[in-house]
Amino acid sequence: MSTGLRLDVNYKKAVDMPADLEAIAASLREIIDRQQITEALYTYCRAVDRVDRELGYSIWHDGATVDYGEAIFIGPARGVIDYICDSQLKGIAHSHQIANIIIKLAGDAAVSEAYVNSAMRMLHGEQLLQVNTRGRYLDRWSKRDGRWGIERRVFVCDFDEVHPAVSGSLPSRQAMGFDDPSYAFLADGVLAPSAPEAV
Repeated sequence: MSTGLRLDVNYKKAVDMPADLEAIAASLREIIDRQQITEALYTYCRAVDRVDRELGYSIWHDGATVDYGEAIFIGPARGVIDYICDSQLKGIAHSHQIANIIIKLAGDAAVSEAYVNSAMRMLHGEQLLQVNTRGRYLDRWSKRDGRWGIERRVFVCDFDEVHPAVSGSLPSRQAMGFDDPSYAFLADGVLAPSAPEAV
């Protein structure tokens, strides 16, 4: 009796297994797709903060277009990377963060909304200013040859502000370009031995 029941259970498992594996594979594929899109959004922030144009170009598909509003830039995606990097070089320091990412997937197509916070320090004459911008990126994505890239971006500015700034006591350690310490660290940081702890 127990043997028959065991055979019935095993038979049911054997029948259901392909469907279960297919469902698991689909779930894993969705997780990977979402992570790849999220990483591309983070890569954009790194690219513009470090003024790394080639890295900035890498998140778009060929022919991608953007609409950041008439006050900023409307046109080809590569052009907005150049525009932003040129603008960053006029400042002292800048920082972009992405948050509240919502992704809707449909096979090899997707749309996303991501909140963006940006801050920039710059000199106006002898006055140190800070420019803060809060907004959202509305992106249309597609996966081509296994790579997710943006086809179309609309930037929605929620609000911005400019105000005088006073530097704190901590010296800045960031750099625009490949002199930033993150480049050497990310290149071999996983394999490099940890520095000895201070005693």
